[in-house]
Amino acid sequence: MIRQIFDGIPERLTDSYYGKKIMAAYLSYGAKYDFCRFYACDDPDGSSGTIHVYYAAMVIDGNVSHQDAETFINMIKPMTVEVSGKTPLQLPVEYQRLRRTLFHLKSGDTDIDFCDININNCIAESYIVLKESFENMGDFDKWYVDISHRIRHGVAELYLYDRTTVTKSFDIDGYVFLSHIATAKSERGKGTARRLLRCLAKKYNSDGREAYLFALDHRRSFYESIGFEPVGEDILYETDQ
Repeated sequence: MIRQIFDGIPERLTDSYYGKKIMAAYLSYGAKYDFCRFYACDDPDGSSGTIHVYYAAMVIDGNVSHQDAETFINMIKPMTVEVSGKTPLQLPVEYQRLRRTLFHLKSGDTDIDFCDININNCIAESYIVLKESFENMGDFDKWYVDISHRIRHGVAELYLYDRTTVTKSFDIDGYVFLSHIATAKSERGKGTARRLLRCLAKKYNSDGREAYLFALDHRRSFYESIGFEPVGEDILYETDQ
């Protein structure tokens, strides 16, 4: 019941984080590359969903049956699977279940002006900071090709301020999603990340946009301390095999 599709993708997507993340990939690459594939999952009972595979990362949007999703994951064997918490999956033991909290950013006190932030002209510097913080960052060349491509297509932006970096993964219909938030080890504990995030929230809010980010359990208290509002949860399935 799952088939690869090349047309009509935007019309299938839901108005959710998962649908918007898939839309961001479609706007960046279209459906012509083998490393960026889109699948329709339509059941006779009327349920319908869309699955996106970008290299070894999978995103599931819409109403995809547990059995279909699990069968497809076991066939593709992605390293990460993002899916709504309403679709709990029974996956092989090598997949960790990591709970994430979705936070809505709220603007607050900050001494950073948006005009002082380095935007997009900081790819190499940001990568150095990210490599210190994320074990699964991978090699620079692959990351550079992807982020620069998404920036050129107006989907993503890369921010750097005082060795703290934030990635705007997408901004679709006023829904902004931030990811890869990190500070260089030598600069941690100085409050730069919270000041930068509050500055970004203030900018988005003034433009009539709403910003969100996901936090794993061990980072939840940090975003709560900034004053951001938890608005949902899901499970990230992840394996290093």
